[in-house]
Amino acid sequence: METVSCIGACGLAPVVTINEKVYGKMTPDKIKNVLEEYRGSEKGV
Repeated sequence: METVSCIGACGLAPVVTINEKVYGKMTPDKIKNVLEEYRGSEKGV
């Protein structure tokens, strides 16, 4: 994980990127949901 100053998505801020996929207008609850999606997909591997 790293903090960056700009990824060119000001209209979607705050933004999180995971594996080059951009998630915009994030809130603490939304990031929990995104992380749960990734945790769930890892279980299927």
